[in-house]
Amino acid sequence: MGCVGASWPIAQAQELDLRSLEEIRSIASAQFEKHHLNSLLLQVRINGKEVTSLALGEAMTGVPAKIDGRFRNGAVALTYIAALALRLAEEGIVDLDMPISRWLPDLPASGEATIRMLANMTAGYPDHVANDEKFVKPFIADPFRTWKPQDLIAVSLSQARRFAPGENWDYSHSGYVILGQVLEVATGKPMHRLMDEYILTPLKLGGTYGFDNATIPEPAIHAFTAERGVWEDATYWNPSWTLPAGAIQVTTIDDMARSFDTIVGSPGFLSAQSRKQMIEPRLIGFGVPLEGCPTCHSLTKRFNYGLGAMLRGDWVFQTPLFGGYASAVGTLPQERSKIGRITIAVAVTFTRDSVADWNERAPNLADATVSLIAAKLAPEHPVPFL
Repeated sequence: MGCVGASWPIAQAQELDLRSLEEIRSIASAQFEKHHLNSLLLQVRINGKEVTSLALGEAMTGVPAKIDGRFRNGAVALTYIAALALRLAEEGIVDLDMPISRWLPDLPASGEATIRMLANMTAGYPDHVANDEKFVKPFIADPFRTWKPQDLIAVSLSQARRFAPGENWDYSHSGYVILGQVLEVATGKPMHRLMDEYILTPLKLGGTYGFDNATIPEPAIHAFTAERGVWEDATYWNPSWTLPAGAIQVTTIDDMARSFDTIVGSPGFLSAQSRKQMIEPRLIGFGVPLEGCPTCHSLTKRFNYGLGAMLRGDWVFQTPLFGGYASAVGTLPQERSKIGRITIAVAVTFTRDSVADWNERAPNLADATVSLIAAKLAPEHPVPFL
């Protein structure tokens, strides 16, 4: 068991009316024990400063988890891609509201879909992840397979479109794969170079690396799951299906917390107008449930979507969950808080006993931990549970 902490600044403690830093660490420890987790990494930041970090459990059998342990970044990179699109728009390289036919003229519905629609999940390209025959069954049969972007787009396009661009909301990995291709064509640069140039280098994310395969550098936090019907190490399952090639990443808890805090917590990395577009709840009341579309629904204050970011109450979130890895990062932006911005990041891995029924989708226990800590730090800004 590893543990790293920092003392709480007295002025901040008084301003926040915190009982103690130890209570926050106790919440994490209690969640670790309650849910029989294999590992738990935590970082809390207030007004841009790290106030505590914590590592519990094992990276793999007999190996203590370290605070700089690497795990898969997942959907946090959606926020990076949206931030990239916004920065390119600031530079005049792209127009978020221009049809993507300018860059992908042969893509169906590209004359109606825009970058903004791809980024806010309203473009209507069916999610390849929801295709049982062409994605789910092949993935379960061979989780080490490499999926090329064109493979994923082909699976998406093989499904019947359920709504026209801009007419509903549906979480779509495929939409972001397409967005990645749009940005590559618009800039003439591959996504890995765009990520380095616009995101990783400016944010000094020294523990975050992009790979288009299952590589994960040491010290690696190993992931375990029984979602294929047998308990197994899923660390090296190929994540190439999750995101655009070039944006598939491993990270550390510090990089996850610090990057999210910087991008969405306050203006600076993005212009005030760009950041507003990312985190403003413009889609509340938009969308309707559709038969055969499990993630089509009406967006509410409880859960809605900006550009590459989940909006839950006053908080901005990402909650990656796949292949035995679960993480969550939530930021309370400075203008929504009397005490300044707060960012909480948690990453966990499971033991066999963490999930009651592995035939069902595993819960994101990192998300629950972030929400409980948020309730202590900012009780007037509760995080709606999903």
